[in-house]
Amino acid sequence: MAGFTDAPFRRLCRRYGSAWAVTEMVSAKALVSGEGRGITIGAPYENEPDLVIQVFGGEPEIVAAGGRILYDLYTPAALDLNMGCPVKKVTGKSCGSKLMLDPERAAAIVRALSEAVPVPVSAKLRLGFDTVNVLEVARALQEAGAALLTIHGRTAAQGYSGEADWDVIATVAGQLTVPVIGSGDVTTRAQFEAQRARGLGVMIGRGALGRPWVFAEFRGVQVSATDRIRLVLEHARLARAWYGSDHAVVRLRGQLLRYADSVPELSELRKTFQQVTTLAELEGALSPWLEPAFV
Repeated sequence: MAGFTDAPFRRLCRRYGSAWAVTEMVSAKALVSGEGRGITIGAPYENEPDLVIQVFGGEPEIVAAGGRILYDLYTPAALDLNMGCPVKKVTGKSCGSKLMLDPERAAAIVRALSEAVPVPVSAKLRLGFDTVNVLEVARALQEAGAALLTIHGRTAAQGYSGEADWDVIATVAGQLTVPVIGSGDVTTRAQFEAQRARGLGVMIGRGALGRPWVFAEFRGVQVSATDRIRLVLEHARLARAWYGSDHAVVRLRGQLLRYADSVPELSELRKTFQQVTTLAELEGALSPWLEPAFV
């Protein structure tokens, strides 16, 4: 979810009913070396509730030091260790899902991070790197002090292909004492309720892109097409205010294309969304669908 779960998007997800919203992943090594981008990524919006910051790294002492920097800056409610990212520029540094190959080192990172900050530490896992070994890893992390685990139902080698295996997630949950949250391919209320009926928590990732109202739908609340279009414009305005320039709108193009997929009325604006460069351009493109009082 790097590049997507920034402060404006988290604000909208929380408004529509997500239990909490996790930041983009922050490089612990970059934090410790003094780079400022991670400071920005981890920053909460004003009065953000239950801030959870996700960090990644491959060395226990570095992750612990980076986590402490984030805690001292923002006092998050929890820190989350990324052990699920399958992208090569992350796994090539023995971070992200590559940690699934080394349960002992992963556990050492969780232990060091837990000792460095006075808030719960969780971890986001895959089923494995290229083979399924999630139960072994999950047990090691629980023993190391992880307060909660989230499991995406694919191996890193699978990427996002095939179907997420929630049966494996449920099996792991039955073997642990800490809460287990599942992730992968939950996009409808029926799918959500099916996993909740199994006693599993559910994390929504890609299913919320271009659909931050999905959390309301899971609770049985329907969001009208007009409200969805209003939300697109509000998202852009929040991003423009957060980043301080129209480049925020360029950054938002990926989300805008997903909005076009989620709101049939906006499908004809796909080309515009691909090329928009300013908030004013986007406001003009959306204005035919919105009453004058809102625009």
